[in-house]
Amino acid sequence: MVKSNNLSGLFFDRDLSWLKFNDRVLEEAANSELPVLERLRFAAIVSSNLNEFFMVRVAEDIKLALRYPNKRGSDGLTAMQRIVLIREAVLRQKGRQSVIINDIFNSLRRHSIIIYSEFKSLKNLHMDSEIRSKIFPLQIMTRRLSEPLPEITKDKVHVFVRFPQEYAIISLKNREQRLLRIDSSPDKYVFAMIDKWICDHLTEIFPGKDIIEAFPFMIICEHRLRYPLNDNYYLEEYLERQSEQIKKTKIIRLEVDAPQYSEGAMFLASLLGLNSFSLYCFNMPLDIRSLFTIYSLKEFKKLKYPPISPVPLNKKGSVMNIMESHDILLHHPYDSFDIVINFIKEAAKDPTVTEIFHSVYRAGKYSPVIESLKEAAGNGKKVTCYVELKARFDEFNNLRWIQELRKANVNVIPPFNKYKVHSKVTQVVKQIGNRKFFYTHLGTGNYNVDTAQQYTDLGLLTCDKNLGMEVNRYFNMISGYKTFPHFRSLMVSPYNLYTSVIRLIHREISFHKRYGRGEIKAKMNSLVDTNIINALYEASTCGVKINLLVRGICCLKPGIKGISENIRVVSVVDRFLEHSRIYYFGSGGEGKLYLSSADWMPRNLYSRFEIAFPVLDPLLKKYIKEDILDKGLCDNVKSWYLLPDGRYIKIKPSHGEPHIRSQEHFIAISQRFYKGTVLEDRLNH
Repeated sequence: MVKSNNLSGLFFDRDLSWLKFNDRVLEEAANSELPVLERLRFAAIVSSNLNEFFMVRVAEDIKLALRYPNKRGSDGLTAMQRIVLIREAVLRQKGRQSVIINDIFNSLRRHSIIIYSEFKSLKNLHMDSEIRSKIFPLQIMTRRLSEPLPEITKDKVHVFVRFPQEYAIISLKNREQRLLRIDSSPDKYVFAMIDKWICDHLTEIFPGKDIIEAFPFMIICEHRLRYPLNDNYYLEEYLERQSEQIKKTKIIRLEVDAPQYSEGAMFLASLLGLNSFSLYCFNMPLDIRSLFTIYSLKEFKKLKYPPISPVPLNKKGSVMNIMESHDILLHHPYDSFDIVINFIKEAAKDPTVTEIFHSVYRAGKYSPVIESLKEAAGNGKKVTCYVELKARFDEFNNLRWIQELRKANVNVIPPFNKYKVHSKVTQVVKQIGNRKFFYTHLGTGNYNVDTAQQYTDLGLLTCDKNLGMEVNRYFNMISGYKTFPHFRSLMVSPYNLYTSVIRLIHREISFHKRYGRGEIKAKMNSLVDTNIINALYEASTCGVKINLLVRGICCLKPGIKGISENIRVVSVVDRFLEHSRIYYFGSGGEGKLYLSSADWMPRNLYSRFEIAFPVLDPLLKKYIKEDILDKGLCDNVKSWYLLPDGRYIKIKPSHGEPHIRSQEHFIAISQRFYKGTVLEDRLNH
């Protein structure tokens, strides 16, 4: 391991690193070369990301600051120091977002899409009449200044109004009402931000009242359900009883569209029990997420990226028949997720299929996969499913899936309280005579038809007997029939994933010392675990070349002389969210390559059930290493390079150097033929 008298100097703070990722997303919104609605989408993603960040990470930092005020993390910061730096970074980020939003609104206006957020100078009787007809009667709660605040819906925009002796809260009926489409014609589209319209029409809403101040506001609360650690506790019943708990969680942030530290904003903060440090004042529209409404309208297709149309793997044949002849590698969204859906649909109808096993983490509001599992159970097959009830922000949606599956006679495995099951795996078992045959899908992403079109993920469809038997043992383990069986091919957390990764890094060190050609390449969302980072530092000091594609959080400091000078970290931020995880340990070209659902974070390695699975087919392994990994590492259009001081600089092609945009490369392949590599002839039959 790396020895240092100042370990805190070897790691970036994870929360500050995440905020830099959100900065990179914001730069996509700032890019005038993108279609204007894609810029709008990125701006909305920044707001959505930031809200979730406060709900989870900042809420945790606040608790740490209260409980352990002097405790320092691996970065050397106390929780309070971290919170101060987070606030500074967020204020900078939101200030830049405000400028970008104004520029996007101006660009939209040039395309005859008008978003009104100011109405005082606008005299439009038709618009006012239409808005009144859609939002009146308003939900208004009035209190004396000395009275406590009424219960307010979190994560939604409201309007605060202050009078000399009273104050009022005006709430919109629902989030969809916040942005209303007012006028439409063949050549013009008009939208109004209703909270801003209300602020500009208060003399009509409160005739004769002396209005001192008014502004839109939104509160962000901690998202945390406290689960019992006893696995014997019936988690579903517990979760059902906690449905009201989320409404009463601690307020983390008050965000207002008002001048900084106005008297009214400070008064509202005091009503909420907050100090000025939790108050964020911005002179810009709140909750930009509502602008997703405009992005989703079909009329504006020309202002978005053109849809991609992947060539089907096989239009007529059976997916399972293809699997019997060779493994199938899927690279979503460049390869259609329909292949996975059709695999499970086919299994539901096949009379030789006797069992189906499946794990659910995030399935979305509608799931053709779950519909096929219900159909399979109806056809008399034994269907076993694990649905993770602790998937953050999807808890109650997954509770609904459990109830639906049980009604369809699917065997739903009782959830663990201590661990999350984050693996993405499906297994189909055929019984022909006395023999069992395993058809397995292992993936890096969720079985979710929506995110499968927005995230880049990898999946493997295989009939490999050894992998099939180990996946079957894995399902027996999470079903409670077996505790931590021995795995030879799979790396499974919390059992052996961490120790296996450490062993493979040390194997690469040994190989490099002997032959001088050690190499590690990996792709993931986040790199946080200090033990793995220290092992990578050790490999770097021994001369192993390490190239990492880390989309988001990276606590590793690359390029430190004598410690990490052989480590390069690149982040790709483009049209699709990079989500696949790949681990490659070269050993001079004869190395091992794994795909996984797990990032190198403590939660994935020690507190979740995760699977890293080997890619055994030499051609598939070659394709992943040389095309997917290397294309990402060579991207010079949408990638950022991490410096030793924590700054990210945009990589740009040198004069005369070809432009390499990795996602565009895969889109071009998907629209021409399946894969477009040495795999094409074999996999397209």
